[in-house]
Amino acid sequence: MTTLRPRGRPLRVLLVRPRPDPETIGLQHVMLVEPLELEVLGGICRREGHQVRVVDLTLEREGLDAFLAREKPDVLGVTGYITNVPAMIDACHRARVRDDRIVTVVGGVHCEVVPGDLDHPDVQFRVVRNAVSAWPRLLRLVAEGAGEVPPGVLQPGESADPARLPPFDFAWSLPDRSLTRHYQDRYFYIFHDRVALLKTSFGCPYRCTFCFCRRITGDRYRERPLEEVLDELQGIDQQEVYIVDDDFLVTADRVRAFIAGVRSRGLRKHYLVYGRADFIAQNPEVIREFREAGLRTVIVGFESFLDRDLDLFRKGTSSGVNEEAMAVLNRHGVECYATMILPASWGREEFQRCGERLRALGVRFVNLQPLTPLPGTGIEVDPDRLLVPRSDFPRWDLAHVMIRPERLTEAEFYEELIRLYWRVLFHPQALWAHRRRSPRMIWKMIRGTALVDRQYRKKLAEARARCRD
Repeated sequence: MTTLRPRGRPLRVLLVRPRPDPETIGLQHVMLVEPLELEVLGGICRREGHQVRVVDLTLEREGLDAFLAREKPDVLGVTGYITNVPAMIDACHRARVRDDRIVTVVGGVHCEVVPGDLDHPDVQFRVVRNAVSAWPRLLRLVAEGAGEVPPGVLQPGESADPARLPPFDFAWSLPDRSLTRHYQDRYFYIFHDRVALLKTSFGCPYRCTFCFCRRITGDRYRERPLEEVLDELQGIDQQEVYIVDDDFLVTADRVRAFIAGVRSRGLRKHYLVYGRADFIAQNPEVIREFREAGLRTVIVGFESFLDRDLDLFRKGTSSGVNEEAMAVLNRHGVECYATMILPASWGREEFQRCGERLRALGVRFVNLQPLTPLPGTGIEVDPDRLLVPRSDFPRWDLAHVMIRPERLTEAEFYEELIRLYWRVLFHPQALWAHRRRSPRMIWKMIRGTALVDRQYRKKLAEARARCRD
């Protein structure tokens, strides 16, 4: 049981996004967005009367130790993904070594689904359920030095017994974006510069086997009231808005209500959203209306152009639907950022077919994800087939080849992956289309893709060396 000392004054809270590990293939080179979860927690801190600072170590030259020394926090809060697990634990360790009165708290999507990975003596509290509701209660516990640990918060050695966890409450609190104002000019998502994030729903109503997102909310889906969403949107300064719902294009009625709200309030912004191919194919008029109201880009999980793969993933779509969706987007001038999942069963012909379809359909940006059996999803893989052990967290980044390929060597799989990226991203037609983008973003993307390419080629060299051994 953690022993706390009463503070008797407003808390000093330091909220940190950790720096990526060098082994993590750095998609932050082509997409780096604001830490919305820290802005939400920071806003709660201020409303509770505490002092707070948000530090994004992905953008800072100084390390965590410098901020611990300067801020002298009472509470250190760290969030991250599976790739950040070692960095999150290390941050808590550094804080406790510097001053054992610092209360350390970790959270984030991986902590919520697999809290055991962050069970460590230097991590005093793990927030595994209903962070927005638990956080103010946890702050009061720290400030007063006594009281009950909030439901959904674990201490070292405690396991997340589902029977003892509270039900999901899907609470939301407005983010305090002023806490990251000094970083805002450096946040972007591919060609969307200075982008702000907006969340309008929680979870996903679909059950794709590969998806981690649905596990975060226990396969439940809830929507925020649209008037509340529009109020938040109206308060966002940036013109570029990335709606980070796991799927924003769920029902035509809600999308149309959002469009009507945007128009009635006179909001002139550009939107980037996630959406399924079947919605797009079935609702071309909604896409047209949304385009007129500011939609610029849809991130579409095509996943594959092979129906056997889509059936394996329980995607509920088909290759034909993918092609219909792309035709709708092209017809209405909406950019598509496609995501593709590369199963271990693929050989050279599947890579070749994927590249041909992406280019023929006019896709100019793609995110290629080797199939990754993230813990908590529906993908089960024999441990002997894993190329990366579960304990090597920084490489579980949806970019490494994780499962031993069936028809290619590991090195050949990396070769085909790199070749596919080049065929799509650097095709002359794609480069010509990008000429309309701002010079700042074109050069940022060229530099970012070059850095990612360098990391992939390092992985390729390592795989070749393993083959020789």
